[in-house]
Amino acid sequence: MTGWPIEIFAVDDCSAQLAWRASPGPGLEVEVGDFSARLQASPKAMLALDRVPDGPVDVAACTGVRRYWEGGRALDPAWAGGPGSVLVEGLEPGTCYDVVAKADGRPRFLAGRLRTLRPPEGRLLSRFATVSDLHIGERRFGVMGRVRDAQAGAAAGPDGPVPYPVRALEAAIEEAAAWGAEVIVAKGDLTNLTTAAEVRDVALLFARCPVPVEALLGNHDNNSRVNVRAVLARHGTVVPWQPWARDLAGVRLVLASTAHGEERFHRGQLPQPVARQLARLAAEGGRPAWIGLHHPPERWPFPTVYPPGIPFGEGRAFAAELAKAGVASTCWVSCGHRHRNRCYRYGPVLVTEVSSTKDYPGVWAGYKVFEGGLLQVVRRTARPDVLSWTETTRRAMNGQWGRWSPGRLADRCLVHHWA
Repeated sequence: MTGWPIEIFAVDDCSAQLAWRASPGPGLEVEVGDFSARLQASPKAMLALDRVPDGPVDVAACTGVRRYWEGGRALDPAWAGGPGSVLVEGLEPGTCYDVVAKADGRPRFLAGRLRTLRPPEGRLLSRFATVSDLHIGERRFGVMGRVRDAQAGAAAGPDGPVPYPVRALEAAIEEAAAWGAEVIVAKGDLTNLTTAAEVRDVALLFARCPVPVEALLGNHDNNSRVNVRAVLARHGTVVPWQPWARDLAGVRLVLASTAHGEERFHRGQLPQPVARQLARLAAEGGRPAWIGLHHPPERWPFPTVYPPGIPFGEGRAFAAELAKAGVASTCWVSCGHRHRNRCYRYGPVLVTEVSSTKDYPGVWAGYKVFEGGLLQVVRRTARPDVLSWTETTRRAMNGQWGRWSPGRLADRCLVHHWA
C-alpha cells in the first residue's frame, strides 16, 4: 500500500469508522463505495451543525466543530496534518467496500477494504453503551507518568484546565448518547486514587449524563477511607453491594462489582455465591443477558497478562454456574480492567474486554440488541482534543502500548447470535 496508513477501526451493520495518525497534507478525500467526502476542517476551525446544509460549508473561520456534513451524511471531525477520524454511514450490511483516499498533490490509492457486519436476525430492539477505566483524577500516563497532557490549557473550562480523563469521558458520553444509547454502563475504575474529590467529580459527570448510568466499582475505587457508594448515591448513581439487573427491550443487563478485599488490590474476586447470583439473575430475566464486570476471568491457572483478573478457579466456577442455569449460550460477558480490546471463548461463554476511554485508542462501546442476537461496535472517541491526546498515549511503553491495546478489528466489532 502506498500513501499513509488509514485504519479501519470500527464497523457495524451500516457504518464504518476510519482513523489515521497523520494525513499527508491538505485536501484529504476519502471514498467508500459511492460515498465521497472532502474533509477540510482543522482542530481550530470546526463547525457544529444539527442539520444537513443546503450548500457548501465554509469552515475557514468556524469554531467548535462537532460534525461536518458532506453528501447528506454526517462525518466525525477530521483534519489535515494530524490525527483524524471519519464516520461513514449509510452502508449496506454484510457488504465489502474499497476505501480509496487521496490528498492535494497525491494520486488516489487503495487504502484498504472493509466488510460491514451482517446483523442478527429480527428487529432492532434497543441500544446501550459502555465506558471503561475512566481513572478520573489521573494527571499523567505511561511508565513513570512520562506522557503528559499538553492540551489541558487549551481545553480550559471556567474552573481552569479540564484534565484529559474528564474530557475523554464527557466526549464518550456525548457520542454514545447521540448514537442512541438508552443506558450507559461504566465498568469500573471510575477514579484513579479514590479520593473524595475524584469520587465527587465522577458523580457530577454521571449526573449530567443525558441517559441513565449504571456504574460498577473497580480496584482503583477501593479505598476504605472514602465511602464511594454514598458519594455517588448523593448525586443519583446507586451502586448496590450485591449483583443487580436492569432490563432493556430484548436483553437483561446483569451487573456486579468484582473489586473487594484489600485496598489497591489489583486482582478481582468472584466468589461462588456471587457467581450463583449472577447466573440466577441472568436466568430469571426471560431474555438473553449481557453481564458486565470490571475484572475479566483468567484464562489459565497462572496469570499470563497484567494486571491480574478473576482467579482461574473462580472464573471457571462462574462459567459452570451459567451453564448449569442454562444461559451460557444466551449471555455475553464484557469486562474492562486491562485497557485493551479482546474477544475470546471462556468455555461455553463469550467474553469481550473493552479498552479505556482515556488512553489509546480511547474508546466507547455500543451494543445493538436484535431479536436474534447482539452486535458490539467499539469506536474511538473522535472529538479533536480527545483524539489528539489518546493518539499521544500510543507511544507509551516505548510504543508497545499502541500495538497491544487496540486488539484486532474482530476483537472490537462482532456479532453474537443467541442459540
